[in-house]
Amino acid sequence: MGVRAGIDLGTTYSAISWYDEYNNRIDTIDLESADGAKMIRSVVYYPGAGEPPVVGETAWNARRQFPDQVIVGVKRSMGTGYRTPPFDGEEYTAQQVSADILRALIKDAQIFLGGEVKDVVITVPAHFGDNERAATEEAGKLAGLNVLATLPEPHAAALAFAVDKVATIKDKHILVYDLGGGTFDVTLIHARTESGAGNAIDLKIDTICKDGNASLGGLDWDQALKDIVAEKALQQFGADVLQDPKNEAILLDNCEKAKRSLSRTMNVSIIADMANHAVDVSRAEFEARTSALLLQTEMLMDKVLEDAEKQHGLTKGQIEVLLTGGSSKMPMVRQMVEAKMGRPATQHGNPELLVTIGSAYWAHLLGGGTVTKVDPTPEGPQRKTVAVTQGGITDIASYAVGVEVLRPDSQGQYARYNAVVVPSGARYGEVFDKEFRVAEDGVTEIHIVLYKGDSGNLDECEQLMAFTITGLPPGRAKGLPVKVSLGYDNSGILRGKAIDVKTSREAEIVVDRSKAAFSQTAA
Repeated sequence: MGVRAGIDLGTTYSAISWYDEYNNRIDTIDLESADGAKMIRSVVYYPGAGEPPVVGETAWNARRQFPDQVIVGVKRSMGTGYRTPPFDGEEYTAQQVSADILRALIKDAQIFLGGEVKDVVITVPAHFGDNERAATEEAGKLAGLNVLATLPEPHAAALAFAVDKVATIKDKHILVYDLGGGTFDVTLIHARTESGAGNAIDLKIDTICKDGNASLGGLDWDQALKDIVAEKALQQFGADVLQDPKNEAILLDNCEKAKRSLSRTMNVSIIADMANHAVDVSRAEFEARTSALLLQTEMLMDKVLEDAEKQHGLTKGQIEVLLTGGSSKMPMVRQMVEAKMGRPATQHGNPELLVTIGSAYWAHLLGGGTVTKVDPTPEGPQRKTVAVTQGGITDIASYAVGVEVLRPDSQGQYARYNAVVVPSGARYGEVFDKEFRVAEDGVTEIHIVLYKGDSGNLDECEQLMAFTITGLPPGRAKGLPVKVSLGYDNSGILRGKAIDVKTSREAEIVVDRSKAAFSQTAA
């Protein structure tokens, strides 16, 4: 029987974990391709000439010689239709690049475990929409995996924290501040426990509100530090260190390491180029240059806290902050969060591994497994079984979805308009129905276009997809009703259909994961 695993498919680093039933613990796998480390770089080098792709540290180092053949940060392109530059005439989608990273993780996991790893949970940013989640599932399939679920990263972090602290959770509102290598999420979660049958503890995790930025993360802090070094090198040595792409790759590598050092020390010396020009950078300089980046996370945090108070009556004093993601280790992050909340922030274990640990718990629990924890009671320690059911983790939609309609304006002229069907913040699993009327006589097809956004102004919305009810009889009068049913399934994939009420002809949205877009079936 194969092992179920949890995978943090990150923008800059990835990891894979599993639940060791014998020792009743999560084990994050030592990766051979990362020289025994717990994380592998999410970087792929395509050598060409029929050679297989290379993943991890070796691929990262290949940037120094072949910067145009190395793909970094592909996660930011998931669901966008991105393709790599041609390598020996071959282009790769974001899904294919991600599948190569997944294959490397699985290969190392199977060597480590001595058995098959096929059933997995893959984490995604909380703000990933329909296309991005579909693309992530497709990457898993391309890697030959059975994707049990795509789990939002803040949920994974909260699950890891809540399971480990289940004896003291009881009822908590946890703001997960997740600053990873390439994406940022801030999600308010309600974690609570209930007594189950026998010695069981039922754990439930519900999303209250959330926000995020798919293009904000540690990579941006690295780039800012690179700019500081480049400016200083030009001033002090007259060296334009960014002129050569190979040199820039070396500098970016040095800056990433220096950024980590600046979390521990107040000053660091950074080699700027292949000529070994070195410049000194202080933590104060680094923090000043990146203050606008931190402000972006603060503003998103403010938005979630504001929604929490307005919509749910929750104040800062009722909320605990959990820091996760490798970039949350920067002192400037903790200082900002604690100043805002007026209380210490929580860092549980290694923030870089918390997401993969939570995904491994979820993979184990989805398979019907349980986790045993010790509950300290007045009568003495008691072993308790932690259970999280399929519906024990709930999520909400990051954005609204509407249908393009025609509406008369004040002069009686028809204008295009976005009629919202699925509101922002809708619970996954909910289905919403709305009835519309056909605007013209004699139509034999009804074309439905879906838009992302709360605004009625289509110019302020993003077109998602379109589908068509076909085969309608000729001679139909305008004004006949069409019912549209839309909603997100439990994996965050948009599902729905449109029905011509008179004929019962319908078209159903079916996500086509090979394109991270959609197809349709008609009946």
